[in-house]
Amino acid sequence: MMLLLLITGCTPRVSYKYKIGVSQCVGGRWRDKVNNEMLSAQHLYDTDVKVCITNADNNTDRQRQQIDSLINAGVDLLVISPNEYRPLSPCVEKAKKRGIPVILFERKTSSQNYTAYIGGDNVEAGRAMGTYAARLCHDSIHVGRRPVVLEITGQLVTSPDRERYEGFSTVMKQHPELDFQHIKTNWTFEDSYATTKKWLLEGKPLDVVFCHSDLASLGAYKAAKELGKEKSIYFLGIDALPNEGIEAIQQGKLAASYIYPTHGEEIIALALKILEHKPYKRENIIKSVVVTPQNVDEIAVNANAMMRQNEYLITIQNKLEDYLGLYHVQRTILFVSVCVALVLFIAVLLVWRAIVITRRANRRIKELGKEQIRFYTNASHQLRTPLTLINGPLQQLSESKTLSVGDHELLDIVRRNAEQLLHLVTDVLQFQKETQKMVKEPQPDDAHAISRRSVQDGQHDIVVRDQSDELATVLIVDDNDDMRRYLRTLLLNRYYVLEASDGQSGWKLARESVPDLIISDVMMPVMDGLTFCGKIKTEPLTSHIPVILLTARSTEQQQAEGLSHGADAYLTKPFSAEVLLAHIASLLANRQKLKKVFSAEKQQTNENQEQEEKLSTPDKMFMDTLRQAILRNMSNTKLKMDDLGADMGISRVQLYRKVKAMTGMSPVELLKEMRLKRAMKLLKATDKTVAEVAYEVGFGTPGYFSSCFKKQYGKYPTDIKEDAKE
Repeated sequence: MMLLLLITGCTPRVSYKYKIGVSQCVGGRWRDKVNNEMLSAQHLYDTDVKVCITNADNNTDRQRQQIDSLINAGVDLLVISPNEYRPLSPCVEKAKKRGIPVILFERKTSSQNYTAYIGGDNVEAGRAMGTYAARLCHDSIHVGRRPVVLEITGQLVTSPDRERYEGFSTVMKQHPELDFQHIKTNWTFEDSYATTKKWLLEGKPLDVVFCHSDLASLGAYKAAKELGKEKSIYFLGIDALPNEGIEAIQQGKLAASYIYPTHGEEIIALALKILEHKPYKRENIIKSVVVTPQNVDEIAVNANAMMRQNEYLITIQNKLEDYLGLYHVQRTILFVSVCVALVLFIAVLLVWRAIVITRRANRRIKELGKEQIRFYTNASHQLRTPLTLINGPLQQLSESKTLSVGDHELLDIVRRNAEQLLHLVTDVLQFQKETQKMVKEPQPDDAHAISRRSVQDGQHDIVVRDQSDELATVLIVDDNDDMRRYLRTLLLNRYYVLEASDGQSGWKLARESVPDLIISDVMMPVMDGLTFCGKIKTEPLTSHIPVILLTARSTEQQQAEGLSHGADAYLTKPFSAEVLLAHIASLLANRQKLKKVFSAEKQQTNENQEQEEKLSTPDKMFMDTLRQAILRNMSNTKLKMDDLGADMGISRVQLYRKVKAMTGMSPVELLKEMRLKRAMKLLKATDKTVAEVAYEVGFGTPGYFSSCFKKQYGKYPTDIKEDAKE
């Protein structure tokens, strides 16, 4: 029942008609504004959509991986702002093959197989700022030389970078009276600062600085101010964001900026037109204006008002998510209640059936008792007759004087053993009488207790065999039927036992069942024990399983050969049952200790690190592969264990058995714990909202994420963020 609650609890709580995946190439205030506008537009239209946003942090390889994850998560449409022009083209092609529409936003790729483009006109942005720079040089700069205009760009590997440079340089070429200079940087505040400072320290004249972002322009301004030259230089930028570029113009730090439009709500509107097969334009260019000291105050008022409206919309959306989450929790509780009622009904039927089976078993036990009594009686009497015939002649022969001393000694031996056999028969007859009396006159309470214990033992055996958590599973591999039968009898009361008659069938059974321990003979047909042990220890799925080898080969060289194939213990025949049981218990106890090594929540102590070093390479490879698979699919709220197993190339049952043996947790528990641990790091180390963190680590709703987080760490996510701020 707890498993049912866990499964239903980890499923998405809100269903949406469309899921839109957004891949941002980098972060920053401008992109934060775009993201907030897209999030606020999720519920503005008649059709509800879910927007999932990823950030590549200026890393092209990471962006490709994030796009692959969004495609595998089953998004209906992709919005991509490429980090680089050519390397992101294969992602567009892959999405097209999967039938997923792609909207390129703000930047383009070399591929022409995108569905639509939306964004500002970067050539026009560069052209507008070039025209404004030329006007400043003619109207406001009066020096006895050609005015120097410096453009600081990126490496010209992205479409905005190249197109803005193209627009600005085209205007500069139309003004030969201006001394136009161009320097490539990494398009950051620090690079612009360093470039400008170096230029001025070298004594070069400078009248206008144009950077491709307001933040970079402010870096150039800082360098000029440190050298006392900020009042003689005009600084131009692009973006014109509230509380950044616009405020810098109001403060006189920047002479102008170009509003590079965001309009995230228009991106969502375009996406819905594509998804609902409505008419749309493939190229969507958003117009904009230059912000100057003359119009900055009016633009600032409008921009701040729009930002507040977006914040209000996001707040309303979060509350709506919480309400929908509460509704789905109530629906889940109702579903579970119905399941509980159904289980109780089935339990009543099973109890009644158990009672019927118990009564039938009691009758059968009485019948077997009577049959046993008849057997003992007939067998005992049949034995007494020949024993009497044996003892009589023996007595006469012993009295004979013609026999030698040696013959008399032999007769004494025969007579003593015959008498011993006669005593055994007599004891059997006596036991038969007592048993007959007990069967004829059973005590009601004792008989009921015996019957009840018999049924309970049978039920316990069924439960133990069905629930592998109660008893460890031991696989016996031996071609000798009697040896397997003896080992099974020895182990059955302590472990759940599986059997195979040769190494080949044992290997197949080991992969299917993933037992907790294997006992194997060495000399077997088809596949010998050494080969079998080697395959067990080199296969990642079974490498953690302890192997005990049994053999009649007792030389030190032969034992060394067995241990070199990975055997954990090597016992020679004949062996002590107590020694074998002690080896089994010790090996299983050691495996239990190693489960703590891979706990997703515990810190790695020195002791855990020492224990991890003891693990075989296949065990480490398996756990590393599992962690990587979880990290790749962590943001997928619809992730199932079947999918995770398929990603690793094994079945769901094999995944469960292996992970349970290695960590002591089920794959579902491990996934949830890793998600919460990742969320804790994001809350402490980033400025992302609780909702963004929840979606990034794979939770369907922020409300359910907060509930799980509180249960795991004793604090709500908002408490962690407040502590981080302090």
